[in-house]
Amino acid sequence: MRTSRNTARERLVIGMVVGAILLSACSFTVGRDAGSSASASTTSPAAVSVTGDRAASGDPVVHVVKAVEPAVVNVTATSAVGNPFFGGSTTQKATGSGFIVSSDGVIFTNDHVIEGASKVEVTLPDGRSFVATVTDTDTAHDFAVLKIDATNLPTVALGNSSDLQLGQSVVAIGYALGLQGGPSVTSGIISSLERTVQAQDPNVAGGVRTYQNVLQTSAAINPGNSGGPLVDLQGQVVGISTAGVSSADNIGFAISIDAAKSFIASAVAGS
Repeated sequence: MRTSRNTARERLVIGMVVGAILLSACSFTVGRDAGSSASASTTSPAAVSVTGDRAASGDPVVHVVKAVEPAVVNVTATSAVGNPFFGGSTTQKATGSGFIVSSDGVIFTNDHVIEGASKVEVTLPDGRSFVATVTDTDTAHDFAVLKIDATNLPTVALGNSSDLQLGQSVVAIGYALGLQGGPSVTSGIISSLERTVQAQDPNVAGGVRTYQNVLQTSAAINPGNSGGPLVDLQGQVVGISTAGVSSADNIGFAISIDAAKSFIASAVAGS
């Protein structure tokens, strides 16, 4: 069931039963007072081009990136955060990723990327930036849909996470650390198909969100990757990058795309 977003922004912290600490793959920065004239900054990444020997090499990851990268976007959410010690407020920005699911500007991302935001901006790989409208959210499942005023946009193809196998190669594409110059690309394998992790998050009922049957991958999932696609070597989205482990390497988690398909289909139908 869909729930409304809480206006308070909290960093998502996930704790596994075994005791390892996971952090949402969403990066944060704090700016000047919200009442000042400062405005949210946007990056203008350049599109990745594949030319020459790299394109001719037959490397499947290169071809996946070439096909999917134009539909992967940078999401910057700006919110005002109160200062409990000195009063007033500061501007906090959360940077994440998203992917275009409809050519008329419908974008999917994680809810924790945009929850509590007063302004959401989307930057495309071609450098264009748009103020986005949050059209739908499902806080319990960490889904959100954005809409920008644009047409004829490239889109991703959705795969079937139920068809994934252990050891299968996957590629994560997203705006790790909010770095300029286009999205970052990491590759790895599917390490587990049915992990269950719990998120301590005051923005959901009971303060805990449980992710069931999430994908574990060795592809690096870093802050800024949240909401970005995890794709197979056919260039189809099989997961949504959501969290990484702060104390270990090569362990990241993605929500299975099958869990989000009905939500995405509803958003596209209503656009």
